[in-house]
Amino acid sequence: MTFRKFAIAAALIGAALLPASAADLPRGPIAKAPVIVPSFNWTGFYLGGYGGYAWGTGDFDGFDGGMVGGTIGYNWQAPGSMWVFGLEGDAGWTNFGDSLTVTSGGVTATAFSEADVTATIRARLGAAWDRTMVYATGGAAWVRNEIGINVAVAGVGAAGISDTQNHFGYVVGAGVEHAFLPNWSAKVEYLYFGLGDKTYFGAVNSGDIDFHTIKFGLNYRFGRY
Repeated sequence: MTFRKFAIAAALIGAALLPASAADLPRGPIAKAPVIVPSFNWTGFYLGGYGGYAWGTGDFDGFDGGMVGGTIGYNWQAPGSMWVFGLEGDAGWTNFGDSLTVTSGGVTATAFSEADVTATIRARLGAAWDRTMVYATGGAAWVRNEIGINVAVAGVGAAGISDTQNHFGYVVGAGVEHAFLPNWSAKVEYLYFGLGDKTYFGAVNSGDIDFHTIKFGLNYRFGRY
């Protein structure tokens, strides 16, 4: 066999063996695309409920009592921003008020002032760290209040009169809210109510109604997380 024929044969054998040798080479790990986890976003409408406790000053004495109600609102948070802008309204039943009782002889007279409904409409500005948000809030407030007097005469009976008026004013406060599930969040909120006086029975001016509240709320948000 000539040298030329030998070289051609060797080249053909080498080409045939090359794929098999390449298949035996060790292979490195295949790089996977990184998984991008979207950050939590507070944008969306929400509905909720709350319960709480109120204390403050009224016409006759200090008062305290409970409250329960519902909440509706909307939050907006730009993607990548920590700031959350919102508008919230709430309304609920209350049972706080104050009274003054005087007894003379067989006559007992009790004057009372009692708030039975509260409502607010407020702006909210929050700073969010993923699923936890702290916020400040403020806006307008309304309270429906009843003032009356009951007189009881021993051995005779009792009678009374009352008048109900609407008090308007402002509310400010702050809170913290945490989304423990994609669409569910819980909050703790402090609010201060400052409400002006009102004329009762067409002639009697009440005092201001100022009080504090601590509320615990649960919200369900509609939309993505």
